[in-house]
Amino acid sequence: MSVYQVATELGVARRTLRNWVTKRAQILAYRGNKKRMKLTPGGRPEVFPDPPGLLEFIHGLRDSERALTTIHMVTWVKRNQREWLVSYLVDKKPGCGYNSLLLLLQRFCKRHGNSRQQPGMSKRSQGDLKDTHDIFAAEFHREYRAHGAESVYNVDETGIYYDMPPNYIWAVRGGSSKISSGEKHSMRMTAVLTAKADGSKLPILFIMKGTPGGRIETSEFPTFPAGHSYAVQEKAWMDGRVWKSYLRTVLHDHIEEASVILVDNFDSHVSEASYKIINEELGRISAPYLQTQRRCASPLTSA
Repeated sequence: MSVYQVATELGVARRTLRNWVTKRAQILAYRGNKKRMKLTPGGRPEVFPDPPGLLEFIHGLRDSERALTTIHMVTWVKRNQREWLVSYLVDKKPGCGYNSLLLLLQRFCKRHGNSRQQPGMSKRSQGDLKDTHDIFAAEFHREYRAHGAESVYNVDETGIYYDMPPNYIWAVRGGSSKISSGEKHSMRMTAVLTAKADGSKLPILFIMKGTPGGRIETSEFPTFPAGHSYAVQEKAWMDGRVWKSYLRTVLHDHIEEASVILVDNFDSHVSEASYKIINEELGRISAPYLQTQRRCASPLTSA
């Protein structure tokens, strides 16, 4: 088809079509949001003169697990961009320049993928955790390199909290702000997620709070997602009984060849009964157990 015919068919100008042909390599190599109308991001230009330098400072401070505040960034700007800082503050109203600078740096952080968080304490640094992860990943891939991606299973439990009480409520001024005891605690369930190294996923096991063998509310059954498994436990946790049931139902129905199961070293996972089911009932499946403190990332994604 000619350029004129293609432009008519697509409903675009011929000049636009010629531009597409000229930028064909850039368009095909683009890996961003396909709904964007431009290859380069739009929006207002960056006011700060050295974004890479400030980002390097931010990442360096956090990589060493040191506290990062807006004051630290202001100090860095004073040391490295004093001329820009003077010109930036000269146009501000008296008494407003410092607050304006703080707001600019806070927006800079949000725009580049940072967020305000409460500081947490860790017994081991991120560098140590990464080293441990890399060592385990290398050992794992060396020992089980004979297994294909379709025969490596990563099992993980994730706690889900819902019906959580609000942090703040409306109450009559001068009156009581108390709430009933039934609204003080959130509900919990556990989702057991299993994914193969090739990216395919198995049905989810939902563990809900309840008494095994007790009465349950059957009216909620129609609201449960179909195609998944469900179990009850007194605290909605994974225990030996639920784990054995999961091995014999979900995993047993989906594993067809000698495979590798990667799990945390919870007591239910590393029990003698668990090993027996895995090695005998599931067809002698190898099962390395990764210590909980090492779960900074899944080794299945490592080279």
